[in-house]
Amino acid sequence: MTVTNNTTSLSAGNIPSSTEGILLLSTFVLEAVLIVVGNSLTIVFFAFDRKTRKKSLFLVINMAFADVVLGALCLPLYLYVWVGPSYQLWHVAHEIQAPLLTFWDVSDTIFSQASLISAVFISCERFFAVYWPLRQRTLSMRAYRIVIAMVWSLAVLVYIVHYLVSHLKNIRAAVFSWMVFPLIFLFVVCGCNFSIWRKFKQRNIASQQQNRASQNKRLTNTLLFVSAIAVLSWLPLVIANYLIFVHEADISRNVLFYYIINVINFSNSILNPVVYVLRIPVFRQWLSLRFLRRHTVINDGVEERDDRTRAATLTSIVELRKLTKDGGRKEEWSEQEIVSTNL
Repeated sequence: MTVTNNTTSLSAGNIPSSTEGILLLSTFVLEAVLIVVGNSLTIVFFAFDRKTRKKSLFLVINMAFADVVLGALCLPLYLYVWVGPSYQLWHVAHEIQAPLLTFWDVSDTIFSQASLISAVFISCERFFAVYWPLRQRTLSMRAYRIVIAMVWSLAVLVYIVHYLVSHLKNIRAAVFSWMVFPLIFLFVVCGCNFSIWRKFKQRNIASQQQNRASQNKRLTNTLLFVSAIAVLSWLPLVIANYLIFVHEADISRNVLFYYIINVINFSNSILNPVVYVLRIPVFRQWLSLRFLRRHTVINDGVEERDDRTRAATLTSIVELRKLTKDGGRKEEWSEQEIVSTNL
């Protein structure tokens, strides 16, 4: 998510405080945990819940997978090779620094671009579904597999172009090569979203189709909202890299500014599952069942033990009353007294 060959310039100049670095690291670690947990739940839900297993949601699963790898692999590496050394919280051994940087560069570029490109194809798929709904329903799973393959092929292509240009030792060309793809993708997302919004404004739906159309519109709005979040989280990073590495803006005295922009960029992977929880009632119900299941099982066990206790108590009451009657005792035992003796 950063221009790796030039990020070292951010740590030049005044060294930031260690307290600032620890707070920043804590923020990134929290982001990593939320990214992995939220998107893992998204994958499990959409992949294994039969009621929501729609073809259009396979792109959502693909984006969630890319986000999981970002949170579990790319973000920890980013902290280890960039953030920590920038604040002098630790030092990376020279013999492993170059391999780690290369591995982080490859993984971060490919998976971050795959996440963004998935958002682009989600917008395109919704555009196709709104303007040609009948044709969209006839699309086979093979077509969606081809689209997913295109997502990863484009992500790899972005890295290859960036890698080749970076090795020309031309900083501006490397930055432009990195910027051109996200900008094109963001313009496509904006164009699709605007066209779908206009279509919804113009559409007059028959009454017998209101229910189905309402569901499709809600799904479309949800996925478009996800795409819009991607745009908002990527634009600050694109603008910051342009100002820093093209216009050579000096932010060496405020390294925190650049890292906060990366916090915003990574937050895109957190907000997607939040949108699903807020916008998809079935997803919200599924989460409630999964998290409350253990509590329900415990309650069921307590209720079962209570039932056994009540049954044993009633049996004791019957036996004591029988003994009292057979022994000729005239005094009567109240149920409350017998229960109290058993307790």
